[in-house]
Amino acid sequence: MAFKDRENSILEYLGKNREATVDELCAKFFVSVATIRRDLKALAEKGKIIRTHGGAFLSGFPGESIPQELREREFVEEKDIIAKKCLDLIHDGDSVMIDASSTCLQLIKLLSAKKAIVLITNSTKASFISAKTGVKTIVTGGEVSKTSFSYIGSIAEETIRKFNADICFFSVCSLSPDGLLTNNSTSENQLCRVMLEKSKKSVLLLNSQKIGEPKLNTLCTLNDVDFVVSEKNISDKFPGYEEKFI
Repeated sequence: MAFKDRENSILEYLGKNREATVDELCAKFFVSVATIRRDLKALAEKGKIIRTHGGAFLSGFPGESIPQELREREFVEEKDIIAKKCLDLIHDGDSVMIDASSTCLQLIKLLSAKKAIVLITNSTKASFISAKTGVKTIVTGGEVSKTSFSYIGSIAEETIRKFNADICFFSVCSLSPDGLLTNNSTSENQLCRVMLEKSKKSVLLLNSQKIGEPKLNTLCTLNDVDFVVSEKNISDKFPGYEEKFI
């Protein structure tokens, strides 16, 4: 089957199933892993799909973010390593701002190991997890994002501005080789900027797989971040910023 015919078939399949793994598509179209990966890369470059770790899902519009339920299934082991490293940066009694990223969700599950923590978040799921584990939790409220299930918009931003945090943990879709931190969602970026502004220290949680080309909207640069926590040492990729990496 030629790529153009397979392209239409892949899009039709994703239209019915919303998402698919590489192995699933290989079995469906009787082609190799390398072929499907090339197909998915080409479709992603056209903006028709969004690639995930091990597969893809159908894009609804340019700049769309990967839905939360898909992100939570990706790189689980790496996120767990990152979360455990981050715990060493939190002290008893700290006020902690955390965004709605799936990596930060792993950290929230560990917060009960610290005493007298106050969590401030715009994540609906994070607030549920932290409250359930006994961590004092403040959630912003506001408009709910359909992809991240987080609160965004002016109400959420106004709530964040009322607090002063000791430390902020956040994640992005991409860290470019020249130090740009970028996301697809402009509204979530705007809220995160307020979190960074209202926190004494900022910590980027970054899976090493996210080093790459910039996404739609720039959040900030490495100069604006105090620490970068990854599952492995990636400091050699960013000369001049080595001291920031954990």
